Amino acid sequence: MVTTKAIAALFLLAIAAKSTVINFQTDRGGVPDDQSMNTQWQNGNIFNNTLLEMQPGDTLLFPNTTFYLMGGIKGINLTNITIQFDGTLVFSDNIDEWPREANGKVLMQMYFEKCVNCVFTSSGRALINGKGQKWWGDPLIGYLIYGENRPRVFECASCVNVLFENINMINSPYWTFWVHSVEGLEVRNCEIDNRRSEWDSHNEYDLTAFNTDGFDFTGNNIYIHDSKVWNQDDCFCVKDGSTNVLVERVEASGLGLTIGSISGS
Repeated sequence: MVTTKAIAALFLLAIAAKSTVINFQTDRGGVPDDQSMNTQWQNGNIFNNTLLEMQPGDTLLFPNTTFYLMGGIKGINLTNITIQFDGTLVFSDNIDEWPREANGKVLMQMYFEKCVNCVFTSSGRALINGKGQKWWGDPLIGYLIYGENRPRVFECASCVNVLFENINMINSPYWTFWVHSVEGLEVRNCEIDNRRSEWDSHNEYDLTAFNTDGFDFTGNNIYIHDSKVWNQDDCFCVKDGSTNVLVERVEASGLGLTIGSISGS
């Protein structure tokens, strides 16, 4: 059972008593409501540069409007920070310009590593649109072209005490939410929706949006609750090597809830 102490600590992360609020638009120059490639790159660079400069106690606030941006967002070694999405983020679907490693591997839309006491939240209900349709491509053909070299919406590696709440994610190109080697994670009041059509079914057409996993996680002291997933793969997936995990009051429509889908043996 997840300990009361661990859950209480995660709740306290949502209270930023003396934080400096950095407004992505008015303080950092983020450009809203512009889909041009120049703006997508500009907003992505502003996001990355802001993460590099954030200090313990800071809150990065995305106001209630829409920002189009390029992926490859990285936050490394952040401590006691909050990222508050009060509007909509729409990631680029320009596959040709998508940032990659030297070996051709794509960067994630958002990637965080070795962060401690971090909150990802919204004062209302955030929307993050991964624009995955082009990555899915034509049924079956798209998978043959891109395989699994597609970006996840949110990845978090080797972090401690993470709270993720009040955020909806749609149209992920690949796995939507992948948190691994975590020590203390709570996800609450979140939704994932990855679908090719408006039909509430998992027919042959819908299922060609392969590998659009919902919440995938591995680590210790993990609490997932009051959340929903509609996708074409695993909905809630506890990976191998996880301990002290509680998943409750969730809704899943996909290929199921999975325990140990990646085996260490």
